[in-house]
Amino acid sequence: MMKLHTDHTYTLTLHVHNQPGVLVRCAQVFARRGHNIESLHVSNDRSNPAFSTMRITAFGQPEMMDQVVAQLHKLIDVTNVTVHEES
Repeated sequence: MMKLHTDHTYTLTLHVHNQPGVLVRCAQVFARRGHNIESLHVSNDRSNPAFSTMRITAFGQPEMMDQVVAQLHKLIDVTNVTVHEES
């Protein structure tokens, strides 16, 4: 499927509890809305090993990405979501 010219690149930074299954639950939010994750980086929070930071890059239309962010905020293990629109 070709990307629409109206799609933007978004990088989301998620602060999450370092628990099994958190990555899968976050990825499912994107999959249910038809978004493909282009890039994913997960690292432990150096100041608190009970948490991790995820950086997810995806393409999407602003309305759809708003829905993704709203759903990510609802996940119990996600404590914070920051969105960076690149283009």
